[in-house]
Amino acid sequence: MTGPPPLQWLAWICAAATIVNVVGAPLWAAKYPMITEFPFHASSSSVIRHYVDAGWHFREQFVFQVFSAPYVTLYALSAVFMIVLPPVVATKLATGVLLALLPIGLMVLCWGMRKSALLGLWGLIPVWGVPAHLGFVSFLGGLGLFAMALGLALRIADDSSVKLQGALIGVLVLLFFTHVFRFPLALMMIVVVGVAMRERSDDIKGLVIPVGIGGALFVAWWSTRPEALAPDIALAWPPDWSRFAMAPGYVSDIFIGDADTRMFRRTGLLFAVTAAVLLVIAGARLRRWPRGGWVVPAHAVVGVAIFAFLCLYLLLPMELGVWLYVFPREITAAAFLLPALLPNLPRKTWAHLGFVLWTAVALAPMAELVAGAHKEFSTTTVHFRELIREIPRAPKLLYLVYDHEGSRAQHSPYVHLPAYVQAERGGWLSFHIARLGASPFRYRGPNEPDAEVPPSTPLRWEWSPQLFQLDEHGEFFDWFLVRRISSPDSLFAADPSILRVAHFDNWWLYHRKSRPAGPSAETP
Repeated sequence: MTGPPPLQWLAWICAAATIVNVVGAPLWAAKYPMITEFPFHASSSSVIRHYVDAGWHFREQFVFQVFSAPYVTLYALSAVFMIVLPPVVATKLATGVLLALLPIGLMVLCWGMRKSALLGLWGLIPVWGVPAHLGFVSFLGGLGLFAMALGLALRIADDSSVKLQGALIGVLVLLFFTHVFRFPLALMMIVVVGVAMRERSDDIKGLVIPVGIGGALFVAWWSTRPEALAPDIALAWPPDWSRFAMAPGYVSDIFIGDADTRMFRRTGLLFAVTAAVLLVIAGARLRRWPRGGWVVPAHAVVGVAIFAFLCLYLLLPMELGVWLYVFPREITAAAFLLPALLPNLPRKTWAHLGFVLWTAVALAPMAELVAGAHKEFSTTTVHFRELIREIPRAPKLLYLVYDHEGSRAQHSPYVHLPAYVQAERGGWLSFHIARLGASPFRYRGPNEPDAEVPPSTPLRWEWSPQLFQLDEHGEFFDWFLVRRISSPDSLFAADPSILRVAHFDNWWLYHRKSRPAGPSAETP
């Protein structure tokens, strides 16, 4: 980049502001974000933060398995923020950090390809797609770290150093503890970098140590992983080519109606315009491209990664063990890497600043639309917030969500909402994702000393409230929270000690009066 230093700084300041706006606007538009799994992100983070606090009663329930199920980065970061921030606010901040890894990781990849890192700003496009609204924050953060690892590997092949090797090892370890199933893909792509650059670099050996350490880490995990992380994989064969026709929906179908489709089409059109302009400029300055045959193999490496993600999109199943929505994630991964194939920006600083401003303007409507939907959702949680004030610290809470209507979200943001009670007050829940076995902590065995664990529930219990039977599922609990249009009094009629405490709109709260109500309803 050439030009006055103030313009260089301004370009980067504007880039940082764009990332903060696109990532942050929806997160801070509502008390509770319109993200399906977000309540459990907050709850799981509280487990880490308050594990040794007796009043939260987490030690009686959970045992850590951080290495065996290493999806811990989001929760650990949130727990650190919880030292000074309330649980929900801390989890928002940590979520924002992981989502910001998408553009930052793509910036590092572009830098590793000997191009302007500012091209990575277009990595903001998938930040608020379907995976984010489902709550797959670790997956998206893992994509950013994957791109970062690929960029560092290319840079090492270009000019190896101990610092770069250390940085790559650090990124790989962080990726392992963020999303373990992106980790082997990153290792394989680093090997691809070594193969592609073997005749163009004297420093391929600089990749050996990071790959060796990463490989050893993966083998160690593979031999100790829990059963939930070792599912049988039934690949789709022959490939289902019709999935390509469904791809746009898997990326952009976040709202009821077509506002999201129109938004992503507009953003995609602006990206295409950007690509066309840069191609024209690149065609006029081919002589200025880096010498030594670097451009083609570097872009080929990214092309291989995109191809690999597309193959996974065609071959993986929709469900894999305890995971849902498996293969659709890969189309987001493939689309995320596309901006890395953009031609480089002109060297003039004013061109870089213009590119950043253009990208900011192109992406701003996306942030505005999503933030507006989240703000509307916040109005539908007012009654929920009023109701849970009646619940004391550390309750034994059973929740049933029958009604999923009321928001613009395509995927229910209400199904896990009661988990905020555990996030903010501790105690027990009738369902927690730890039950699935893929969490960095698991429930204690019922025979372990001092264990006090909720009863087991059927798979997908949270989506099947009709399975509830009071005598079978309710004995352990003192508090019952129901989201339903009509009165759920009949669900508890068999036990006269269970009385209605409060009712706001379609939220209903009950308490078993035969047991102590516990401490005052003061939030810790």
